[in-house]
Amino acid sequence: MLPDSYVEGRRYENAAIQHQHAEQAVPCALQPRDVAIVNDVRRYRFLTATQLRELWWPQAGARAANRRLRKLFDAGYLDRFRPLSYRGSYPWTYHLSGAGHQLLQHAGFVAPQHRFHGRKIYDYSYVTHDLQLNAWVLAYRHGLGGQLTSWEGETEIYPPDDLRKGQLRLGGDWTADGLRDPRPRLVRPDAVLELAGDGDEPERTILVEYDRTRRIDKNYEKFRRYDSFLTWWWHHSVYGDRSEPPYVLFVCQDPDQRDLFLQAADRELTGHRWHPHADLSDHEHSGRKHIVFATELDAHSGNHRALRVPSYPPSHPLREDLYRPVRLPGAAEPAAAPAQAELQPAGS
Repeated sequence: MLPDSYVEGRRYENAAIQHQHAEQAVPCALQPRDVAIVNDVRRYRFLTATQLRELWWPQAGARAANRRLRKLFDAGYLDRFRPLSYRGSYPWTYHLSGAGHQLLQHAGFVAPQHRFHGRKIYDYSYVTHDLQLNAWVLAYRHGLGGQLTSWEGETEIYPPDDLRKGQLRLGGDWTADGLRDPRPRLVRPDAVLELAGDGDEPERTILVEYDRTRRIDKNYEKFRRYDSFLTWWWHHSVYGDRSEPPYVLFVCQDPDQRDLFLQAADRELTGHRWHPHADLSDHEHSGRKHIVFATELDAHSGNHRALRVPSYPPSHPLREDLYRPVRLPGAAEPAAAPAQAELQPAGS
C-alpha cells in the first residue's frame, strides 16, 4: 500500500477547481505564528491544509488548525481553492493573497520594492509540482529527527559578476578542468534544505531538483551548470565558507526515470579539480560526488537511499562501471544500502 503522504499529492492531479476569496476582510488579532504561517505559504507557493497542519500543528487535531487557517483566510491574508466535488468536500489548498503580501512587507519578510503577482489557477495541474515537492520535503523532514534547520523554496543562486571574466583558478595551483560548460551560470533549485551537523558530520546543504517532466533533454544544461558550480564557483557563492560544496538531489518519479537520469548525468558530469603534480586518483570530481538521484516514493516510505554515478567519467583510466549507493545526508538512521548496480549503456 502506498503511503498517504504520497497518495495525497496525486489524488487531484486533473481535478476541476473551486475557488474561494474573502469578499470582505474580517480583522483578526495576529500572532507571530500567524505571520510565519503566511510567510511559509509565500515561500512554498502552495500548501494544503494537511501540509500546514503538519508544519504548525503536528500534535493538534485538524479542527484547531482549520479554525486558525479560516481566520487568516477571512482576514484576507490567504486565498484558497480545492478540487470541485459533488459529494463531500476536499481539503483546501492555500496560497498568498495581495493583503498577505503587504503583511509580509510590513513584517520585513518581503522587500518593499517587491511587487505582488497574483496567480490565476484554472486546473490542479498548475500546482501539482509544488504540492508534490512540498509533500516530498515533509516526508524527508519526518525522518530527519529534528536535523532540518531551514527549508527555503525555489532559490536563485547567482555567481558574482567578477567571475564571468576570470580564470578557473582555485588556489594552490589547482584548476577546474574538463567541464563541458565552464561558465559560472545561475542555478535555480526547487528547494534548499539546511541540515544541522551531528557529531563528526558537518552542517549540510541540499539543493533539491524535483522533476516531473521525465524529459532528459531538459536537464542536460542543468547537469552542466551544477557541474561547474560544484567544481569551482561554489567557493564564491553564499556557501563559500563551508568545508565542502552543497549536495544536489534530483528527485525522480520512479526507478526507470532515475536510471535514465543517471545515464545522462554520467555523460555530462565531466569536470574535476586538476593539479600539475597530482595523480589521477587525486583529481576531485565534485559534481559526480555531490549530485545524487533518488526516487520520490523512497522518502515517503522512510527510505533514505540514493544513487550517484561512478567516481570517474567514461574512458577515464580508473573508471569502474558501477552506480554508487549513498545514504541521503542527515538521515536519522542508515537505510539498508542497495547493492551496487551495474551500469547499462546509454540508450539500452
